[in-house]
Amino acid sequence: MQENILEKFMKKNNFWKEKKVLLTGIHGFIGSNLSKHLINNGAIVYGLTKNNSTYSLLSLERINNYNLINASGQPSDIFELINDKDIEICFHLGAQVEVQKAIQFPYDTLNNNINSTLQLCEAFRNSNHLKCFLFTSTDKVYGDIDKDKLPYKEDYTPLAKHPYEVSKLICENICKNYSENFKLPLIITRSCNLYGPGQLNFSALIPSLIKSAITSEEFLPRSNGLLLRDYMFIDDWVDTLKNIVEISINKNKFNEIYNFGTNNPYSVKEISKIIFDKINSKMTQKIINEFEKYTSQNEILYQSLNSEKAKKDFNFSCRTDISSGLDKTIDWYRRYLF
Repeated sequence: MQENILEKFMKKNNFWKEKKVLLTGIHGFIGSNLSKHLINNGAIVYGLTKNNSTYSLLSLERINNYNLINASGQPSDIFELINDKDIEICFHLGAQVEVQKAIQFPYDTLNNNINSTLQLCEAFRNSNHLKCFLFTSTDKVYGDIDKDKLPYKEDYTPLAKHPYEVSKLICENICKNYSENFKLPLIITRSCNLYGPGQLNFSALIPSLIKSAITSEEFLPRSNGLLLRDYMFIDDWVDTLKNIVEISINKNKFNEIYNFGTNNPYSVKEISKIIFDKINSKMTQKIINEFEKYTSQNEILYQSLNSEKAKKDFNFSCRTDISSGLDKTIDWYRRYLF
């Protein structure tokens, strides 16, 4: 009995050793954190990028044992990479993810997110080595629904309205089309808001609050502070992504959509209070009062996710509570940025 347990433990811990993994958006928030963990697990990591920017958690923590591939964006070039490197697992994370930027530049957002997904699916269509293609979508595809119908469930009809979530929903359908017609081994994830070390987009709520609290820079609210969201710590999400791939491959279970969230939403005001109380409590009330001057525009008011399906199939759970997750995040920003 003890030997069987040990064998299972060693097999699980060796799953990623020398696995050839492709990530889009490797220098993004999720991509850089996931790459760090995969490298530590012995994977051979390739990062597909369309620009020359390498500023991310990877550069700040001086992690460089991965392969960066500059792609022209042509399916033939990506296909050559996929087959030349015998890519086994793909995490498609790359996208233009800023909601307000998508409102300002809808064409660029739709063009980037949709075409990059189409090109990647086409490149993998005839792959002889691919074992899992994981596409990270968003809970925003469900759109604005009555609060009493929350949390979102996978069988709800998507009500995407704004450019960002519309682009993600179209990408989901592209991926599903390739899965159903060309046997792309697909998993689609719809996750809640993520936070943690390496989030360098300071238009996002938690990084902007931490930066303001540490540096005493002015914080500019973009809503009335009443928006409700689930928040998941990045390490929990990275562990979940790896676990999804391992189980899906071992069980040969694909072409599924899963929700991932805490179903424990916090308002923007609540998150703001927690952060400022930890860093600069003298400013807490002033920041809370600032929200009274703003109204929410182009934002979904209430969001939370039912993750029962993910719990059943992947034993999904969020181990990190919001307070300890924010402590780890603040410590990282102090160490590397402020």
